Amino acid sequence: MIHLQAVVWLCFLIFVSPMTFGSSHPEHFSIEMSPAVPHYDVGYNLSYLEDPHKLLSIEDFLTDTQQALKWQISQEAVPNFGYTHSAYWFHFHIAEVNKGEQPWLVEIDYSLLDNVEVFFVHDENVMRSYRTGDLNRFNLRPILHRNFVFPVPDITDSYHVYIRVVTAGTLELPLRLWQSDAFWNAQQPILMVKGIYYGTIFIMILYNLFIYFSVRESSYFYYVCYAAFLVMFQSGIDGFAFQFIWPEEPGWHSVSFVVFSAFTLTFLCLFSNSFLKLEQRHPNLSKMLLAGSVLTILVAVAALFVPYALAIRLVVALSIPVSVACFGVGLYLWFEGVKTARYFIIAWTAFLGGVTLIALSKLGLIPVNFITTNSIQMGSALEVVLFSLALADRINTDKRERLQANEEAINNLEMFKSLYDNAIEGIFQCTLDGRFISANQSMVRFMGYNSSTSFLQNITDTGPQIFLDLTQYHEFRKAVLDRGQVLNYEAQGVRKDGSPFWCSLSAKLVNSRRRNEPIIEGFVVDVTARKKSEEQLNFLAHHDPLTGLVNRREFEFRLERALVQAKQTENIHSILYMDLDQFKLVNDTSGHIAGDELLRQITHQLQTHMRGCDTLARLGGDEFGVLLERCSGEDAVNVAHKLRQLIQDFRFSWDSKIFTLGVSIGLVPISSETESVKTLLSLADSACYAAKEAGRNRVHEYTPGDAELANQQSEMQWASRIAKALEENRLVLYRQSIRPIEKSLKEGVHYEILVRLDEDGSEIFPGAFIPAAERYNLMPAIDRWVVSNVFLWLHQSPDVLQSLALCSINLSGLTLGDEQFTEFLKVQFESYKIEPSKICFEITETVAVTNLTKTILFINEFKALGCKFSLDDFGSGFSSYGYLKNLPVDYLKIDGSFVIDIVHDKIDFAMVESINRIGHVMGKKTIAEFVENEAILAKLAELKVDYAQGYAIDRPQRITAL
Repeated sequence: MIHLQAVVWLCFLIFVSPMTFGSSHPEHFSIEMSPAVPHYDVGYNLSYLEDPHKLLSIEDFLTDTQQALKWQISQEAVPNFGYTHSAYWFHFHIAEVNKGEQPWLVEIDYSLLDNVEVFFVHDENVMRSYRTGDLNRFNLRPILHRNFVFPVPDITDSYHVYIRVVTAGTLELPLRLWQSDAFWNAQQPILMVKGIYYGTIFIMILYNLFIYFSVRESSYFYYVCYAAFLVMFQSGIDGFAFQFIWPEEPGWHSVSFVVFSAFTLTFLCLFSNSFLKLEQRHPNLSKMLLAGSVLTILVAVAALFVPYALAIRLVVALSIPVSVACFGVGLYLWFEGVKTARYFIIAWTAFLGGVTLIALSKLGLIPVNFITTNSIQMGSALEVVLFSLALADRINTDKRERLQANEEAINNLEMFKSLYDNAIEGIFQCTLDGRFISANQSMVRFMGYNSSTSFLQNITDTGPQIFLDLTQYHEFRKAVLDRGQVLNYEAQGVRKDGSPFWCSLSAKLVNSRRRNEPIIEGFVVDVTARKKSEEQLNFLAHHDPLTGLVNRREFEFRLERALVQAKQTENIHSILYMDLDQFKLVNDTSGHIAGDELLRQITHQLQTHMRGCDTLARLGGDEFGVLLERCSGEDAVNVAHKLRQLIQDFRFSWDSKIFTLGVSIGLVPISSETESVKTLLSLADSACYAAKEAGRNRVHEYTPGDAELANQQSEMQWASRIAKALEENRLVLYRQSIRPIEKSLKEGVHYEILVRLDEDGSEIFPGAFIPAAERYNLMPAIDRWVVSNVFLWLHQSPDVLQSLALCSINLSGLTLGDEQFTEFLKVQFESYKIEPSKICFEITETVAVTNLTKTILFINEFKALGCKFSLDDFGSGFSSYGYLKNLPVDYLKIDGSFVIDIVHDKIDFAMVESINRIGHVMGKKTIAEFVENEAILAKLAELKVDYAQGYAIDRPQRITAL
């Protein structure tokens, strides 16, 4: 935007430095007055003299016959000295004065001079003199004109004219001689231009002031203030304000110039900030312009107290950064794509164009004419008009935006109306006492009505009509009133036909302008299906889905409750742990559907013999638990035997087959001495297992000091210790060498891998934990751990792998039955790049014979890869020779129980001899275990056994010692 302060800035830039004048010798040129020439520009015929101490008077010039005072000749049309503290004397000579009919006038075409003295001298006598200036009242001027105009005395001769000027502002002297009529005729177009200028701005002020009172938009107010102060500022420069507004107040005239220019800058900043919406777009730029407005206000206030010379310098200095800041902000926003900024920049350009024209004309680069003389007024007027157009455009833009917003609002209302009508949630409004005000279609259907009309017609004015009962509604309303809003408030309601349902309510308290009272509005979601699902899930979380009995989790909870009660009241309860016998037979022969039906029928049979306070639970596949509350001793034993007999007498028929079952039951009392539920279940499980071990289909009652149960407990404890050891990687690998008995035979290194368990630095032999691992199905995990770690060790020890002839690894029967172990083993061979020909798997005779088909398939698959197989503990199991023909193993390991007494026991010697002979006949090599001394080794050599293993050969060592 363009400000008249920018005029001050431009004037500061142009006139801040004095013009350069030449010649040290005064030459007085005479202006020959001719009636044919209406006016003369005196500038090039003007001499000047600086009086820095302000001591010279007109008498000094009249008596200076020797030209001691050194005059200088102006080389510019308009001498300009900028800001100066000196007094300046000007001199020119005119001849042939008033020979025409018209009197002549001397005009100083610059209204801002503090003190002006003019002396007309003829024959070294002052014929006439004038004293005037801005510091004197306007009506004391010789001719009442906004500029300084002086009549030339009516003498038909020549005159020397001396002019003395002292001013606190910029000192410039545009000096002309005019014929009187020509001067006043020349004022007419100037006044017309000035009138158009002031009229245009005044119209813009009134127009935008009217708009401001209509729309109360701050931009219009700031524009009106800016334009008003701009007009006052310009009228001060033109001299009109002094001439027509305050001619009797010369002191205020000087101050007003600074005040109006400062406030012009102030409202320029505020208008720029508001018009460009900087506070929304760029808060930092907004703060910068607001800071500029504060500074200019401070300068305006300071102008009332500080000297005019200082005040004018402050406002001129401040106008530069403020003008640059406003223009720069507009330019930045224009580049940023803000369309309203274009008027801002165009207005600025118009004003700066006017400033540029007058500057170029004053510098003499372009001729002085009507356009250049009035370019500032034209530029500032165009600026104000463009600002008004910008504001008008803002009105149109705002109107378009409002229309667009109204259209969007209408569309949104239609959209929300559609959403309201078609929402799947029920939406409602009701009074605080529960009477419905409105409801959408979903809410109407939710309540069981066909239409909203029938819904509203059927509601009454008595009692709450909302679907909750009175108590629930009061709780719901209290929650809304206390918190102002509730979310997902679940409650049970009733529809029109009386059917119950569950719903989720979200509502808030709002003030209804139409009803002039607070109301509740919200929406309802039917969650009946979810509630039923939750109830079902809750049931399944505590019950077995097949039988409907409580599950292990719920059973343990009730056991905990019974245990607490036993500790508090000394009551004794009992627990029965039941495991069906022969259940696997039903599953294997008739399928799982038959097994499931059997469990359901068994459950029904058992439930018929339960008391109301007893708990029957399904704990696992074919395992049941019974909590007998306040039942112990003989009563509990009798109940256990009745249940056992019940299941024994039960006959299950499926697909023309009849099945007879049994059940093994462990009975444990629950007393104040029972440690925990975990201990209780562990004892019950062990007692049940003891019943199975004793022959199945019987009851085993736990008593303190029960040795058999203690053994079972020990194995259970081992199971948890083994699982923890696997988790913490605390198994330890050993190896024991297997060597040829024939010493001349050199085959390389051959050893068997052994495993031990490390607990707190103590190593436990496999005989202590392997039985528990086999019982609790932990052997597959141990075998996988052994294979992975042996293969990893061989992969990381290339020297050991190179010298290795054969490494034997034991596999359990459970591992061979694991369908995924085959793939696991193949992955290990591939991952660690181990040659299969260097690995031998040892399988016990018992394991091999138990599942002969699977064993043979496993052996054949890995023998095809190059692996070797050894039959371990041969001779200790079944009729071994019959099975041996079908097992494609490479080695027979003779059971150590025969080998250890071979020196002294002839039967053992014969057994070893027989096994060795049969093995050789079948093409298999034999290995003798438990070779503890040289005597045994000698006997084995006598029998020509191929290999020996034992302490006489090598003691087990950690694999890291190899």
